[in-house]
Amino acid sequence: MSTTCYACYNLNTEERMRSSSGGVYPLLAKKTIHDGGIVFAACYDDNLDVAHRRIVSFSDIPASQGSKYISSKLDDTFKAVMEAAKDGHALFVGTPCQCAGLISYLDASGIDQEKVLIVDFVCHGVPSRTAWDQYKQSLRHKNSELQAVNMRDKSSGWSRGNYSWMETMKDGRTVITPRREVPFMKGMLANIYLRPSCYNCCFKGVERKTDLTLGDYWGVWNHDPEMDDNMGTSLLFVHTEKGRDVFRSLDGQIRYKEIDVENAVQGNGCIVRSTKNSDRQEEFYARLKKGEDFIAIVDDLTKVSF
Repeated sequence: MSTTCYACYNLNTEERMRSSSGGVYPLLAKKTIHDGGIVFAACYDDNLDVAHRRIVSFSDIPASQGSKYISSKLDDTFKAVMEAAKDGHALFVGTPCQCAGLISYLDASGIDQEKVLIVDFVCHGVPSRTAWDQYKQSLRHKNSELQAVNMRDKSSGWSRGNYSWMETMKDGRTVITPRREVPFMKGMLANIYLRPSCYNCCFKGVERKTDLTLGDYWGVWNHDPEMDDNMGTSLLFVHTEKGRDVFRSLDGQIRYKEIDVENAVQGNGCIVRSTKNSDRQEEFYARLKKGEDFIAIVDDLTKVSF
């Protein structure tokens, strides 16, 4: 089947506000667990590093919600997905390249992909773990050690990309910063420390081998303003008949509207295009290797000249 595209959002406001955009993922996760399956998605660990985790209860779903702009450790996740598919079914959510790897692994292992719902997302590119580690270290040097982080806080809104970055420090302070003023986000959006493969991504395009693709419907306020209430609206691409069946099962839990794919791509070019490489990447890592402070380097490299 050819891919269809929808603007949609979760009718449960609490779940939606915990999510990066429209809150579709928690509905997919709840359905999987309700039907006896296992969810595999990215979560923070105790050190605020990101790793894929096995989720089998509704209470664990919130920890897997929200964008995490760090490369996720997979470890033996593919093997665990395979075992889950042998005994029942599973949901795997990851970057397009992670999903492509899983599809190849399942195919090579002779596992029926019909037993695994594979969901990727529109990806800008993945920052290196080194950058994230150095950012946390830089905060510690400023006596601001991180306890928790929400990289897509929507307390300030969502429309036109006006979300914030929320940090909870170990001393109890909570700091909310507009996303474009956060050093880690500034460096990421300037493409200074994405993984090399992200600058020539092999997994772009509207048509994909995953079942569903999730993303932000940037530009919804222009194209479909009735779907924008400033709390987040998702793009949902349905690629397979299995994905279509799951989408139908969400009826009554989401508000949705079929949309023109061109409108989706116009607002979110990362659907079809790789991120442009930065000519400052080499300088960033060279200075980091010399021991310079992460935040100071990023502030310098992203400074707008007069």
